Amino acid sequence: MSRFNPMRLNLLEQGRATEWLASFVMLAFAVTLSLPGETLASPSFRAFRAIGLDDAAIATPMALLATARLCALYINGTLPRRTPLIRMIGAIVGTCVFSMVAMGLYWPVLKFDVPTSTGVGTYLVLALFDALSAYRSGADVRLAQQFSEQSR
Repeated sequence: MSRFNPMRLNLLEQGRATEWLASFVMLAFAVTLSLPGETLASPSFRAFRAIGLDDAAIATPMALLATARLCALYINGTLPRRTPLIRMIGAIVGTCVFSMVAMGLYWPVLKFDVPTSTGVGTYLVLALFDALSAYRSGADVRLAQQFSEQSR
């Protein structure tokens, strides 16, 4: 009889699906901010407005990062020594971005005693899985280095 082992879920063997998901969520966030109207005028985004950010200041870097990640995922394997590193950097930055969005959405809860937005938990989960993707991409970087050393 085998005991349940949470590591058997193989979260680190999930392929690149979570990287694609996080990249498209980031791109959708950026596109939503780019649409007409002031999305950050919503009370949920008080923290972002308080530090002087507007829709364009958040949408532009997020769109660039999401596009770079999607390109790295698309060409993955073509440049075997480079794309795992690009994916790892993208996942690390994605972890930071999603964590900051979650903290920004939680700030009004602390400051103004308003109910918590569902976005807090959602973006924290995305940050967690981006951290796992960074770890997995790091393993791919090591494998690419070992493969290139063996082929010499």
